[in-house]
Amino acid sequence: MIAPSTLDWSFEPILLSSLSNGQRADVLKRFSQEVWAYYQLHARPFPWRITNDPYAVLLSELMLQQTQTERVLPKYQEFLEVWPDFQSMASSSLLEVLSRWKGLGYNRRALALRNIAIATGAFDWTLPKEYSQLLEFPMIGPSTAAAILSFCHGQPSIYLETNIRRVLIHQFFPGEEKVQDKDLRPILQELLGFQTDFKQWYYALMDLGVYFKKNLANPNRRSAHYIRQGKFENSNRQIRGMLLLLFTERGRLRKDQLHESLAFEPERIDECLEALQREGFVQALSGRVLTAGSSLAAEEEPWYGIPSETDKGD
Repeated sequence: MIAPSTLDWSFEPILLSSLSNGQRADVLKRFSQEVWAYYQLHARPFPWRITNDPYAVLLSELMLQQTQTERVLPKYQEFLEVWPDFQSMASSSLLEVLSRWKGLGYNRRALALRNIAIATGAFDWTLPKEYSQLLEFPMIGPSTAAAILSFCHGQPSIYLETNIRRVLIHQFFPGEEKVQDKDLRPILQELLGFQTDFKQWYYALMDLGVYFKKNLANPNRRSAHYIRQGKFENSNRQIRGMLLLLFTERGRLRKDQLHESLAFEPERIDECLEALQREGFVQALSGRVLTAGSSLAAEEEPWYGIPSETDKGD
Protein backbone atom coordinates (compact mmCIF):
# COMPACT_ATOMS: atom_id res chain seq x y z
CA MET A 1 0.00 0.00 0.00
CA ILE A 2 1.42 3.37 -1.00
CA ALA A 3 1.54 6.12 1.64
CA PRO A 4 -1.03 8.87 0.92
CA SER A 5 1.71 11.51 0.68
CA THR A 6 3.23 9.76 -2.34
CA LEU A 7 0.00 9.48 -4.33
CA ASP A 8 -0.53 11.26 -7.64
CA TRP A 9 -3.77 12.51 -6.12
CA SER A 10 -3.46 15.23 -3.48
CA PHE A 11 -6.99 16.56 -2.91
CA GLU A 12 -7.52 16.26 0.84
CA PRO A 13 -10.67 14.54 2.17
CA ILE A 14 -13.18 16.90 3.75
CA LEU A 15 -16.48 16.29 5.49
CA LEU A 16 -19.03 18.06 3.28
CA SER A 17 -21.69 18.12 5.99
CA SER A 18 -19.44 20.44 8.06
CA LEU A 19 -19.40 23.15 5.36
CA SER A 20 -21.69 26.04 4.54
CA ASN A 21 -23.47 25.99 1.19
CA GLY A 22 -20.95 28.38 -0.31
CA GLN A 23 -17.97 26.42 1.00
CA ARG A 24 -19.51 23.19 -0.23
CA ALA A 25 -19.96 24.53 -3.77
CA ASP A 26 -16.37 25.77 -3.81
CA VAL A 27 -14.99 22.40 -2.63
CA LEU A 28 -17.00 20.48 -5.21
CA LYS A 29 -15.89 22.80 -8.00
CA ARG A 30 -12.22 22.39 -7.05
CA PHE A 31 -12.67 18.64 -6.70
CA SER A 32 -14.19 18.49 -10.19
CA GLN A 33 -11.22 20.37 -11.61
CA GLU A 34 -8.77 18.01 -9.91
CA VAL A 35 -10.61 14.94 -11.23
CA TRP A 36 -10.38 16.25 -14.79
CA ALA A 37 -6.69 17.01 -14.34
CA TYR A 38 -6.07 13.48 -13.10
CA TYR A 39 -8.07 12.00 -15.99
CA GLN A 40 -6.09 13.91 -18.60
CA LEU A 41 -2.95 12.16 -17.38
CA HIS A 42 -4.29 8.72 -16.46
CA ALA A 43 -7.39 7.95 -18.58
CA ARG A 44 -7.73 4.26 -19.40
CA PRO A 45 -8.58 3.48 -23.05
CA PHE A 46 -11.32 0.91 -23.59
CA PRO A 47 -13.37 0.25 -26.74
CA TRP A 48 -16.68 0.61 -24.89
CA ARG A 49 -15.74 4.19 -24.04
CA ILE A 50 -15.74 5.32 -27.66
CA THR A 51 -19.23 4.14 -28.59
CA ASN A 52 -22.70 5.40 -27.83
CA ASP A 53 -24.41 2.28 -29.18
CA PRO A 54 -26.90 1.04 -26.53
CA TYR A 55 -26.14 -2.61 -27.23
CA ALA A 56 -22.37 -2.20 -26.88
CA VAL A 57 -22.76 -0.07 -23.76
CA LEU A 58 -25.15 -2.55 -22.14
CA LEU A 59 -22.83 -5.43 -23.05
CA SER A 60 -19.90 -3.72 -21.35
CA GLU A 61 -21.94 -2.74 -18.29
CA LEU A 62 -23.15 -6.30 -17.74
CA MET A 63 -19.74 -7.85 -18.33
CA LEU A 64 -17.96 -5.37 -16.04
CA GLN A 65 -20.18 -6.12 -13.06
CA GLN A 66 -17.85 -7.83 -10.55
CA THR A 67 -15.37 -8.74 -13.31
CA GLN A 68 -12.01 -7.10 -13.99
CA THR A 69 -11.49 -5.20 -17.21
CA GLU A 70 -8.63 -7.41 -18.44
CA ARG A 71 -10.96 -10.42 -18.38
CA VAL A 72 -13.82 -8.49 -19.96
CA LEU A 73 -11.94 -6.98 -22.91
CA PRO A 74 -11.44 -10.12 -25.05
CA LYS A 75 -14.97 -11.36 -24.29
CA TYR A 76 -16.48 -7.98 -25.14
CA GLN A 77 -14.74 -8.00 -28.52
CA GLU A 78 -15.70 -11.63 -29.16
CA PHE A 79 -19.39 -11.01 -28.40
CA LEU A 80 -19.51 -7.99 -30.69
CA GLU A 81 -18.00 -10.03 -33.50
CA VAL A 82 -20.51 -12.86 -33.10
CA TRP A 83 -23.57 -10.81 -32.05
CA PRO A 84 -23.06 -7.14 -33.07
CA ASP A 85 -26.52 -5.92 -32.07
CA PHE A 86 -29.66 -6.69 -30.10
CA GLN A 87 -31.38 -8.44 -33.00
CA SER A 88 -28.56 -10.90 -33.59
CA MET A 89 -28.26 -11.56 -29.84
CA ALA A 90 -32.01 -12.20 -29.66
CA SER A 91 -31.71 -14.85 -32.37
CA SER A 92 -28.99 -16.74 -30.46
CA SER A 93 -29.60 -19.77 -28.29
CA LEU A 94 -28.93 -19.61 -24.57
CA LEU A 95 -26.53 -22.52 -24.99
CA GLU A 96 -24.44 -20.51 -27.47
CA VAL A 97 -24.35 -17.45 -25.24
CA LEU A 98 -23.38 -19.37 -22.10
CA SER A 99 -20.70 -21.28 -23.99
CA ARG A 100 -19.03 -18.02 -25.06
CA TRP A 101 -19.62 -16.38 -21.67
CA LYS A 102 -17.50 -19.07 -20.01
CA GLY A 103 -14.70 -17.52 -17.98
CA LEU A 104 -16.60 -14.40 -16.90
CA GLY A 105 -18.65 -16.02 -14.14
CA TYR A 106 -21.96 -14.75 -12.74
CA ASN A 107 -23.92 -16.38 -15.55
CA ARG A 108 -27.13 -14.55 -14.67
CA ARG A 109 -25.68 -11.65 -16.63
CA ALA A 110 -25.50 -13.73 -19.80
CA LEU A 111 -29.10 -14.85 -19.37
CA ALA A 112 -30.18 -11.24 -18.78
CA LEU A 113 -28.29 -10.03 -21.86
CA ARG A 114 -30.16 -12.43 -24.11
CA ASN A 115 -33.53 -11.76 -22.44
CA ILE A 116 -33.02 -8.00 -22.76
CA ALA A 117 -32.13 -8.41 -26.44
CA ILE A 118 -35.35 -10.35 -27.04
CA ALA A 119 -37.36 -7.66 -25.23
CA THR A 120 -35.88 -4.88 -27.40
CA GLY A 121 -37.84 -6.30 -30.31
CA ALA A 122 -40.73 -4.20 -29.02
CA PHE A 123 -38.53 -1.06 -29.29
CA ASP A 124 -37.25 -1.55 -32.83
CA TRP A 125 -34.21 -3.46 -31.55
CA THR A 126 -32.84 -0.79 -29.25
CA LEU A 127 -33.32 0.38 -25.66
CA PRO A 128 -35.82 3.10 -24.73
CA LYS A 129 -34.55 6.48 -23.56
CA GLU A 130 -36.87 6.67 -20.57
CA TYR A 131 -35.37 5.78 -17.17
CA SER A 132 -38.56 4.13 -15.89
CA GLN A 133 -38.83 1.96 -19.00
CA LEU A 134 -35.22 0.82 -18.70
CA LEU A 135 -35.86 -0.38 -15.16
CA GLU A 136 -38.49 -2.79 -16.50
CA PHE A 137 -35.84 -4.84 -18.31
CA PRO A 138 -34.28 -7.81 -16.49
CA MET A 139 -31.15 -6.96 -14.50
CA ILE A 140 -31.19 -3.27 -15.48
CA GLY A 141 -31.14 -1.43 -12.18
CA PRO A 142 -30.63 2.26 -11.36
CA SER A 143 -26.88 2.17 -12.09
CA THR A 144 -27.13 0.42 -15.47
CA ALA A 145 -30.08 2.58 -16.51
CA ALA A 146 -28.12 5.71 -15.65
CA ALA A 147 -25.10 4.43 -17.59
CA ILE A 148 -27.22 3.92 -20.70
CA LEU A 149 -28.73 7.39 -20.46
CA SER A 150 -25.39 9.13 -19.83
CA PHE A 151 -23.11 7.07 -22.08
CA CYS A 152 -25.50 6.67 -25.02
CA HIS A 153 -27.61 9.82 -24.89
CA GLY A 154 -25.53 12.37 -22.97
CA GLN A 155 -28.11 12.79 -20.23
CA PRO A 156 -27.05 13.98 -16.73
CA SER A 157 -28.12 10.83 -14.90
CA ILE A 158 -27.00 9.80 -11.42
CA TYR A 159 -24.57 6.96 -12.11
CA LEU A 160 -23.36 5.41 -8.86
CA GLU A 161 -21.20 2.29 -9.12
CA THR A 162 -18.50 0.77 -6.93
CA ASN A 163 -15.54 2.87 -8.09
CA ILE A 164 -17.48 6.12 -7.92
CA ARG A 165 -18.81 5.16 -4.49
CA ARG A 166 -15.21 4.59 -3.35
CA VAL A 167 -14.17 8.10 -4.47
CA LEU A 168 -17.08 9.90 -2.83
CA ILE A 169 -16.75 8.11 0.50
CA HIS A 170 -13.01 8.72 0.66
CA GLN A 171 -13.22 12.39 -0.30
CA PHE A 172 -16.35 13.57 1.46
CA PHE A 173 -17.00 11.21 4.39
CA PRO A 174 -13.66 10.90 6.22
CA GLY A 175 -14.04 8.85 9.39
CA GLU A 176 -17.72 8.14 8.70
CA GLU A 177 -19.13 4.60 8.86
CA LYS A 178 -22.25 3.05 7.30
CA VAL A 179 -22.43 5.72 4.60
CA GLN A 180 -25.70 5.47 2.70
CA ASP A 181 -26.00 5.70 -1.07
CA LYS A 182 -28.83 8.18 -0.55
CA ASP A 183 -26.22 10.55 0.90
CA LEU A 184 -23.93 10.10 -2.11
CA ARG A 185 -26.46 10.75 -4.86
CA PRO A 186 -27.03 14.44 -4.00
CA ILE A 187 -23.25 14.97 -4.22
CA LEU A 188 -23.20 13.40 -7.67
CA GLN A 189 -26.12 15.62 -8.64
CA GLU A 190 -24.26 18.74 -7.51
CA LEU A 191 -21.08 17.66 -9.31
CA LEU A 192 -23.02 17.24 -12.55
CA GLY A 193 -23.67 20.98 -12.44
CA PHE A 194 -19.99 21.57 -13.18
CA GLN A 195 -19.87 19.19 -16.16
CA THR A 196 -20.60 19.43 -19.86
CA ASP A 197 -19.48 15.92 -20.87
CA PHE A 198 -21.27 13.57 -18.48
CA LYS A 199 -19.95 10.42 -20.10
CA GLN A 200 -16.28 11.32 -19.77
CA TRP A 201 -16.90 12.75 -16.30
CA TYR A 202 -18.08 9.39 -15.05
CA TYR A 203 -15.16 7.63 -16.72
CA ALA A 204 -12.85 10.06 -14.93
CA LEU A 205 -14.43 9.30 -11.56
CA MET A 206 -14.21 5.56 -12.22
CA ASP A 207 -10.55 5.73 -13.17
CA LEU A 208 -9.79 7.66 -9.99
CA GLY A 209 -11.72 5.01 -8.04
CA VAL A 210 -9.60 2.26 -9.58
CA TYR A 211 -6.50 4.21 -8.55
CA PHE A 212 -7.82 4.50 -4.98
CA LYS A 213 -8.50 0.76 -4.90
CA LYS A 214 -4.85 0.02 -5.71
CA ASN A 215 -3.36 2.57 -3.34
CA LEU A 216 -5.69 3.11 -0.36
CA ALA A 217 -7.48 1.01 2.23
CA ASN A 218 -10.82 0.32 0.58
CA PRO A 219 -13.25 3.16 1.48
CA ASN A 220 -16.18 1.03 0.28
CA ARG A 221 -15.92 -0.97 3.50
CA ARG A 222 -17.41 2.10 5.15
CA SER A 223 -20.48 1.90 2.92
CA ALA A 224 -23.72 0.75 4.50
CA HIS A 225 -24.18 -1.43 1.42
CA TYR A 226 -20.79 -3.16 1.55
CA ILE A 227 -21.05 -6.96 1.40
CA ARG A 228 -17.97 -9.12 1.59
CA GLN A 229 -18.00 -11.73 -1.17
CA GLY A 230 -18.40 -15.23 0.26
CA LYS A 231 -15.93 -17.98 -0.53
CA PHE A 232 -16.40 -19.52 -3.96
CA GLU A 233 -14.92 -22.90 -3.02
CA ASN A 234 -17.62 -25.41 -2.02
CA SER A 235 -20.35 -22.78 -2.47
CA ASN A 236 -23.64 -23.21 -4.31
CA ARG A 237 -22.29 -20.66 -6.77
CA GLN A 238 -19.49 -23.08 -7.59
CA ILE A 239 -21.94 -25.96 -8.04
CA ARG A 240 -24.17 -23.89 -10.30
CA GLY A 241 -21.20 -22.90 -12.44
CA MET A 242 -20.02 -26.48 -12.72
CA LEU A 243 -23.50 -27.67 -13.69
CA LEU A 244 -23.72 -25.12 -16.48
CA LEU A 245 -20.23 -26.06 -17.62
CA LEU A 246 -21.26 -29.71 -17.82
CA PHE A 247 -24.35 -28.85 -19.85
CA THR A 248 -22.44 -26.62 -22.28
CA GLU A 249 -19.74 -29.24 -22.82
CA ARG A 250 -21.73 -32.50 -22.71
CA GLY A 251 -25.29 -31.54 -23.59
CA ARG A 252 -28.26 -33.29 -22.04
CA LEU A 253 -27.66 -35.21 -18.82
CA ARG A 254 -29.68 -37.14 -16.24
CA LYS A 255 -29.48 -36.49 -12.52
CA ASP A 256 -27.51 -39.67 -11.89
CA GLN A 257 -24.92 -38.51 -14.44
CA LEU A 258 -24.69 -35.13 -12.72
CA HIS A 259 -24.22 -36.85 -9.35
CA GLU A 260 -21.43 -38.98 -10.77
CA SER A 261 -19.70 -36.02 -12.41
CA LEU A 262 -19.61 -33.62 -9.46
CA ALA A 263 -17.96 -34.23 -6.08
CA PHE A 264 -20.78 -32.71 -4.06
CA GLU A 265 -23.69 -34.16 -2.09
CA PRO A 266 -26.54 -35.20 -4.44
CA GLU A 267 -28.97 -33.10 -2.40
CA ARG A 268 -26.95 -29.94 -3.00
CA ILE A 269 -26.62 -30.71 -6.70
CA ASP A 270 -30.39 -31.22 -6.97
CA GLU A 271 -31.04 -27.98 -5.09
CA CYS A 272 -28.82 -26.01 -7.48
CA LEU A 273 -30.33 -27.76 -10.49
CA GLU A 274 -33.82 -26.76 -9.36
CA ALA A 275 -32.67 -23.16 -8.88
CA LEU A 276 -31.22 -23.11 -12.40
CA GLN A 277 -34.54 -24.40 -13.73
CA ARG A 278 -36.52 -21.69 -11.91
CA GLU A 279 -34.25 -18.99 -13.32
CA GLY A 280 -34.53 -20.23 -16.91
CA PHE A 281 -30.99 -21.57 -17.37
CA VAL A 282 -31.97 -25.23 -17.51
CA GLN A 283 -35.06 -27.18 -18.44
CA ALA A 284 -36.19 -30.74 -18.00
CA LEU A 285 -36.36 -32.22 -21.48
CA SER A 286 -39.11 -34.66 -22.31
CA GLY A 287 -37.55 -35.76 -25.59
CA ARG A 288 -36.30 -39.37 -25.28
CA VAL A 289 -32.56 -39.66 -25.66
CA LEU A 290 -31.35 -43.21 -26.38
CA THR A 291 -27.82 -44.21 -25.48
CA ALA A 292 -26.05 -47.50 -26.04
CA GLY A 293 -26.65 -49.92 -23.18
CA SER A 294 -29.15 -47.68 -21.37
CA SER A 295 -31.95 -49.42 -19.50
CA LEU A 296 -35.63 -48.66 -19.90
CA ALA A 297 -35.71 -47.19 -16.39
CA ALA A 298 -32.82 -44.91 -17.23
CA GLU A 299 -34.45 -43.89 -20.48
CA GLU A 300 -37.60 -42.85 -18.60
CA GLU A 301 -35.73 -40.54 -16.22
CA PRO A 302 -35.89 -36.87 -17.19
CA TRP A 303 -32.95 -35.33 -18.99
CA TYR A 304 -31.75 -31.82 -18.22
CA GLY A 305 -30.03 -29.29 -20.40
CA ILE A 306 -29.69 -25.69 -21.46
CA PRO A 307 -32.49 -24.79 -23.89
CA SER A 308 -31.37 -24.73 -27.53
CA GLU A 309 -33.12 -24.27 -30.84
CA THR A 310 -33.63 -28.01 -31.18
CA ASP A 311 -35.44 -28.20 -27.83
CA LYS A 312 -38.38 -25.99 -28.86
CA GLY A 313 -40.46 -28.92 -29.94
CA ASP A 314 -39.75 -31.11 -26.89
